Amino acid sequence: MLINKLRFCWIFLVLVITGSTGAFGQIQMEITADTNRMIVGDQQKLIFTITCDPEISINKLDLDSITAVEGFELSEEQNWVENTTPMSKILTKDITFTAFNPGEYNFPEVTYHYSYKGNNKSGKSKSWKLTVFPLNTSEEDIAPNKDIIVEVYFLDKYKWVIIGLGVLAIIGIAAYFIRKKLNNKHNLEFLNKPKVDPALTAKTALEKLRTGDLWKSDDHKPFQTALSGILRRYLADAHSIRAMNMTSHEIVQRMGRARMPESMIDVANKALNIADLVKFANAQSRNEINYSFIGKVENLVDEAELFQSLKDKSDL
Repeated sequence: MLINKLRFCWIFLVLVITGSTGAFGQIQMEITADTNRMIVGDQQKLIFTITCDPEISINKLDLDSITAVEGFELSEEQNWVENTTPMSKILTKDITFTAFNPGEYNFPEVTYHYSYKGNNKSGKSKSWKLTVFPLNTSEEDIAPNKDIIVEVYFLDKYKWVIIGLGVLAIIGIAAYFIRKKLNNKHNLEFLNKPKVDPALTAKTALEKLRTGDLWKSDDHKPFQTALSGILRRYLADAHSIRAMNMTSHEIVQRMGRARMPESMIDVANKALNIADLVKFANAQSRNEINYSFIGKVENLVDEAELFQSLKDKSDL
């Protein structure tokens, strides 16, 4: 779902240092879900995300505000997963949520307790709208959900659609073979064109960043946008990771599943997180950090090429 794809864009919040002494740690928690329109008895995951100063430690969540609502139930609480950048700490936790009573709800605020420089403090998440539909609700009235099974008499309902698609398929197949025959020479020329090397493309773009002025500009957002774009494009073109359409967290998870070296995953995680903080939370980087990550991404490309080469040889 679109909400699921974008939810990690919501979690990056600015951490502003107001002075060398007496500054207050910045912290905020968001609670997001795959959908805010669900059927009674269905299950979905709530994502608890805390973005805070690295010196802050989380003591506990008060989940009583949720379980106190009649018909709300929590289960399968996961441990906190921590990601850090030079400027922030991001903690995420999954909890399975079920609602047993239909109705319109303001999802409760959740209180969290934390410690910062010896002081114990607390804060609250924001409330959001939740609609719980009864079991007999039609499919059209609720958001798509993987757990909803709708019985459809397929042939009776979609007979003319199937016939129409069949006719279009026949026309499409005929057009394909006609075009293939007429443009066979053009297709051969296209296939003979040399393929663009993703590593060379990435390193050429990184060198332009190094010799340009973006990395030392007062506004770091254009530089971080360009740097993360180069990294995402390289991973997409060279390693079949759909990085242009993924959140930073999803990219790092995909690299882990591909068994890429930890050093590569660490550089990608830090580069993408810094870029997200600058782009989405108006945080500020530093010129020396910007410049250093040009070289780090170059090293990542070299290491990735070696990793792919060794993998290809082992597959032979």
